[in-house]
Amino acid sequence: MTTSTKTRSDFFYRALRYTKCRPPYSLPSPLLNIAGMNRAQGDAVTERSPNLWVIILAGGDGRPLGSLTADARGVCTPKQFCSFNGGPSLLQMSLDRALRHAPRERIVVVVTRAHRRWWEPALWPLRRSGVIVQPSNCGTGLGVLLPLLVIAKSDPTASVLFLPSDHYVANEDVLSQSIRQASALHAADFDKVTLLGMLPTAPDPGFGYLAPATDSRAGIRPVQSFIEKPDSDLTAQLIRDGGVWNSGIFAGLIQVILDLYPRHVPGVLRNLKSVVDDAWFDPQAPCAPLESLYASCPAVDFSRDLLERQPARLQFLTVPPCGWSDVGTPARLATTLQALPSQCVRGAPFTSSGSAFNLETAFRAALTADGRRFAPEALQQ
Repeated sequence: MTTSTKTRSDFFYRALRYTKCRPPYSLPSPLLNIAGMNRAQGDAVTERSPNLWVIILAGGDGRPLGSLTADARGVCTPKQFCSFNGGPSLLQMSLDRALRHAPRERIVVVVTRAHRRWWEPALWPLRRSGVIVQPSNCGTGLGVLLPLLVIAKSDPTASVLFLPSDHYVANEDVLSQSIRQASALHAADFDKVTLLGMLPTAPDPGFGYLAPATDSRAGIRPVQSFIEKPDSDLTAQLIRDGGVWNSGIFAGLIQVILDLYPRHVPGVLRNLKSVVDDAWFDPQAPCAPLESLYASCPAVDFSRDLLERQPARLQFLTVPPCGWSDVGTPARLATTLQALPSQCVRGAPFTSSGSAFNLETAFRAALTADGRRFAPEALQQ
């Protein structure tokens, strides 16, 4: 964004506040003229939040693929630090994805201290404050809460977009369009968290499912119920009723997401906020109070312990087919590898020193020696 463009955008948002515009935002033509914008430019600016942060969750251990990613010593490389076939790691793909929606200074990656050997060479382009190090992996509930509290100290009214660090997307443009819609001002302004849903390709019980309200229309829809990893019979029924997979991508205002915590895990929110506000100043060096909290806190699953219990606080947008995969099991990995082009997947702005663990090589080695190609049915879920 050039200086002149930034000045016009700043004026635009001040004018929005001054005129008390309601979503969808639209300024009167005289104010657009003063801002140096035409109607199309003004509408384009309101498609994104002026203070959007992107948070990438990269603290997982990747246990489902551990049998494929273990080295000779039995050390497993978490899948977010692996590549498919010699290209960038899944984490690097996620960083490139984040850059579509925020500048580097508004991108935060949440990692785990034990994984330093993998994340440190990959995240050097980010500011030191853009890498938040957890003492250990204590579940996605704390992985989401910690960066929210850190950002809220300096930007309490911000909007945030959460991206998993270990997903593959064949058509990034399609996903980006849905992300822009979900994180736009007129979506984030609602008192709900906006989740991105993916159209199911099979009744897979390994996903969370978003069931829409019966009277809702296309677009961003209220969630009737959120069911985390239902049994096989229920998954088929949910799909018949219009349910979609929860992708793990979601957006909302910081305070709206924080409001999910007090009812079900009030002590976690209170105690972690106290540490972040009063005792922790270097996001890459967990302090003693943070160490103690993580050591004593039970694991909190963001989907099961928070989202599933509060569907009335949720809404979702279904993403058109975009070749998305969470690569969460050997079978899903096999399906993804089958769909990949023969050439390596290449990265863009983010690069790392060294080479990432190659999932395709590991997968080939794990198959029996009868010469068959990748077959999802050959592996257990």
